[in-house]
Amino acid sequence: MKSQSLIDTELLKEEESCLSFAKEYLPAQVPRFLHHREMGRKGILYKLADSVLRENIDGFYERAFDLKKHGGSLYINGHSFSWEKVYEPLKKLPLRTDLTYKYLKLEGYALLFPIKNEYAFQLVETTDEVIYVDSEKARVVPTASTLTRLLFSKENYPNVDTFIKELNNGTVNLMLASMYQEEWKGKLKKEAEKLGVRTTMEYLQKKRTGDARFSSSLFFEQLTVEGHHLHPGAKTKLGVTFSDVFRYSPEFHQSFNIRFAAVRKTHLISTEEKGLLEKHYPEKCFEVRKELERRGCAADTFDILPVHPWQFAHAIPAIYEKEIEAGTVVLLQDVKLPAEATSSFRTVAPKQEGAPDLKLAVNSQMTSTVRSISMQTAMNSTVVTDLLKGVMDKEPNLQSFLPLNELGGAAFQSEDDMKSRNLTVLLRENIDEYLEDDEIAIAGMALYATSPFSETTVLKELVDSFARENNVKRDAAANDFFQDYLEKVLPGYLTLMVKYGVALEGHLQNSIPVFKNGRISRFFFRDWGGARIHTERLRNQGFSPGFAPDSVSVTNQDADMHNKLYYTVFQNHLGEMIRQLVQYSGRDESAFWTQVKTVCGGVLHDLSLQQDIAEQVRLDRTFLYQSKVMHKSLTKMRLTNSKGYGYNAVPNPLAD
Repeated sequence: MKSQSLIDTELLKEEESCLSFAKEYLPAQVPRFLHHREMGRKGILYKLADSVLRENIDGFYERAFDLKKHGGSLYINGHSFSWEKVYEPLKKLPLRTDLTYKYLKLEGYALLFPIKNEYAFQLVETTDEVIYVDSEKARVVPTASTLTRLLFSKENYPNVDTFIKELNNGTVNLMLASMYQEEWKGKLKKEAEKLGVRTTMEYLQKKRTGDARFSSSLFFEQLTVEGHHLHPGAKTKLGVTFSDVFRYSPEFHQSFNIRFAAVRKTHLISTEEKGLLEKHYPEKCFEVRKELERRGCAADTFDILPVHPWQFAHAIPAIYEKEIEAGTVVLLQDVKLPAEATSSFRTVAPKQEGAPDLKLAVNSQMTSTVRSISMQTAMNSTVVTDLLKGVMDKEPNLQSFLPLNELGGAAFQSEDDMKSRNLTVLLRENIDEYLEDDEIAIAGMALYATSPFSETTVLKELVDSFARENNVKRDAAANDFFQDYLEKVLPGYLTLMVKYGVALEGHLQNSIPVFKNGRISRFFFRDWGGARIHTERLRNQGFSPGFAPDSVSVTNQDADMHNKLYYTVFQNHLGEMIRQLVQYSGRDESAFWTQVKTVCGGVLHDLSLQQDIAEQVRLDRTFLYQSKVMHKSLTKMRLTNSKGYGYNAVPNPLAD
């Protein structure tokens, strides 16, 4: 292991493969690719280092000492450690006096993690160089794959080699994305100069004024380059060529054609009796019928499903080979629908005014999951939509907390899990249909994305706008902006869980806050396939929805419901917002968590006054304010190839 500070040869092969793609298809970009090679390596390395410490894998966070440099001397936890064999090699390093280093002693060597900041839930922020050191030398750890081999053995973690492939793939995909982003930002800045604008919001307002078809919400869907802010596999797309990554990933802003497959109605299960697409895409349905008739098929015996173009080319022909030969599945060649990717590779926005978005199956691993769609998710789409409509009718105080409804779903009907999951579709409302002229919807993960105009985060731009509109200073603006946000968001999430047992998967990727003049006006939530719904609580409120059999969303376990909401809403969603606001304002992090706790307390108090749910309020309050909570272990799940969720306990900033 001592020689593993060298770059992984498999990563070098991935880089050369991507470089070959760039030379052939994007030759003008090649110098940029080489320039961003280091950025891609460090980007995934930092995500991995942060995750390893946050998850305390093998006790690494607890075992690590705090190392600081003062003058020419080094101290661990405030004490000299000159007796250690690694002291002399470490002393020769140009360590920064403004950083705290996590010093992790391993067998025969040690690792140094330079930590810029540390936040609630053990959320550490790595910066600068990660260092390998032994008694003879110190070297930079250059990549995530190198760090993985230094930390984890195949004996203890049998999936380590596969995990390294995922990290290498994500590293190179980040290089490619960073390369393209530089060119795209350059074009936007030139356009901004002509328009006379300096911020993202000013740019979008000008664009919408000049082009009624321009979608500001889609702009934000495609803005995030780094992907999931906590996941080391954020850019992993296994089995997808770099050409297809470039063509279909949102950060490359490409248009492409959705394809279609006709499926015999006898082999299709759908939420709609008259055809899933008839209402929303009648012209495409007409074109499909014409093509089927030309090919000698009885059109009235088929229904049609939109298919992601990657899936159409690379997965459908193999998975449904027998069905295609038998004429049960017909791959249509002439009918196509132009679209662009949203923040999710598989969820696409058709370029047709008023058309719903389409969530499509893709049989490729992205982050840690193969992105096919279960039959249960498809069939529960309208079940949950109807449930949420019923709940919202009973909760008029939640009128600013809104579902982005799923309008229907369909799946190939088969006992074979591979076949039932890979010809599947969900239809979801397009948020642009809800927006007023002066409102801007921002996909949640774009809040931490860097603005191509101001080179600061979108969230910081919003708070700056808030400060100007309300004539307040930064710290006051951060406080008041966040208070407004919490009062729009937390009553909805908590009421749905405490009263109705509906724990939404409320992370940033599923959140779309809507802003007007820098202030949140409404909040939309989407994608309830990952929700956890406590059926007993629902029944107590008079709801008995007919969920599809074997639905993973349905539970009678309080812990499933609690962990889902707490991890996604408090740790992933609010935790990242608070991190950004601390950096923006300089306020102490605890002040923001006090705001969160105060709003939670108010909501729980109001709910406790309602009949028949006092015990639920007590139970959920105890959970929210316990001393430690469970944090999702994203890296450990990949190292062990766990099929279920894994968690580790971290201190709770809301603890009593």
